[in-house]
Amino acid sequence: MEKSAIFRDERNKLFLDIMNSIRDALWVLDKHGNVLWVNNAAKRGLFEVSDIDLVNQNVLEMEKRGLFYPSIARLVTESKHFINTVQVTQNNQKLLVSGDFIPDENGDIEYIVSHARTLSETLNTNMELEKAEELLQRYKSQIRQLIWEKNKDNGEESFIGKSKAYVASLEWLEKVADVDTTVLITGETGVGKSAFAAKIHQLSDRSDKPFVHLNCAAIPEALIESELFGYKKGAFTGANQNGKTGLIAAAENGVLFLDEISELPLHLQSKLLQFLQNKTYIPVGGSQVQKADVRIIAATNTNLLELTRTGQFRADLFYRLNILPLNIPPLRERREDIVPLLDFYLKKYNNKYQKDHTLSGNLTDVFYNYDWPGNIRELENLLERLVITVENKEMDLRDLPDKIRNEQLGQISSLHALPANQTLTEYLNQIEREIIEETYRQLQSTRKAAARLGVTQAYIARRFKKYKLKVVEEKDLTTME
Repeated sequence: MEKSAIFRDERNKLFLDIMNSIRDALWVLDKHGNVLWVNNAAKRGLFEVSDIDLVNQNVLEMEKRGLFYPSIARLVTESKHFINTVQVTQNNQKLLVSGDFIPDENGDIEYIVSHARTLSETLNTNMELEKAEELLQRYKSQIRQLIWEKNKDNGEESFIGKSKAYVASLEWLEKVADVDTTVLITGETGVGKSAFAAKIHQLSDRSDKPFVHLNCAAIPEALIESELFGYKKGAFTGANQNGKTGLIAAAENGVLFLDEISELPLHLQSKLLQFLQNKTYIPVGGSQVQKADVRIIAATNTNLLELTRTGQFRADLFYRLNILPLNIPPLRERREDIVPLLDFYLKKYNNKYQKDHTLSGNLTDVFYNYDWPGNIRELENLLERLVITVENKEMDLRDLPDKIRNEQLGQISSLHALPANQTLTEYLNQIEREIIEETYRQLQSTRKAAARLGVTQAYIARRFKKYKLKVVEEKDLTTME
């Protein structure tokens, strides 16, 4: 879908109506200066032309033709930061124009947004300039949100899932992104903590500033302090003669992501706490206090609260990090997301390696019931391995790694072993009760449990009575008769 298509989506009609009701001219461009969308004020006030005449035009070419000077898009592209200037049109109209960009995941320009009003309507005061910048930031935030919603609907990589638990995590992500304070992301290995941190940065007001990632477990304890805070000339033997800028300084005005924060040595935890409280730090070998405007996002796959009880993590640092906690559920707690993830990564690696593999029903069932201790990372890596190594078009149980295949087949075999003290009828009843009880426990709805098991809701109601199972709301049973 072309990028400008997001502005023609019927679901965004209210958003576009609001933008068109604004008397100031608004332009949205791609990184090359091509016009993706303008509001009605831009068409009426500048050129008195139709939407078709402006959309798909290139503002750099328009500048060369003398329609206006200077091009705000050109200035933003050259400087890569917010620009506020006076622009003169072909009919000698003077405009106060502001421009800024929305970055992609790498921090490069993806979209440019500009806002313009005539100087005759603008009081030349600092207050008015601040209002113009505030408006532009608001428009940028709304457009970022629009793009984020579109990407989620299209199954953006690392953000695939419709389960209740996962959707709740995504909704919380959107909320914490708008608040400029510390976030602590928790979750097992492979659930996507780094992707969540990067998305918080992308949706925040700091999106056009650096995103710096430090894995606290990947750097030797002797080096992590200098890596984080930097060091001055001659701080230690072997140090760079000119000193070194630390990652906190490198993340100025942006975000510093501290992955595996539980691995940060105790003696550095106090320095990090000082920075979180005062936004100040002292480089290794230095004496001057440095200030930095940096938002901290931390992540861990361990229980930090438990580590505070054993003295392995400072309690005051934990509570300072835990202002906005964000937990990402493991795959075994959102099994309804497993099949969509399988479809996504199968398509991804089929395309990458020019294959045409499919999954057999038996293999899909095994994947659905597997606990995925490595979560999304394990699922993705396994799909890539199978796509590369399997020769048959349809991938089946025989293609699984021995560990997973033996584990899953062992579970299946144990289900078919008839205990010596039970008849077949008793054993089948026991299995049916366990399956219905577990399915209902996961879904908390007899209607959903019936749909999952491929039976009617009335059938589930009869089995609840037969096995004396408890339902959350008694009205469920009465409505099923």
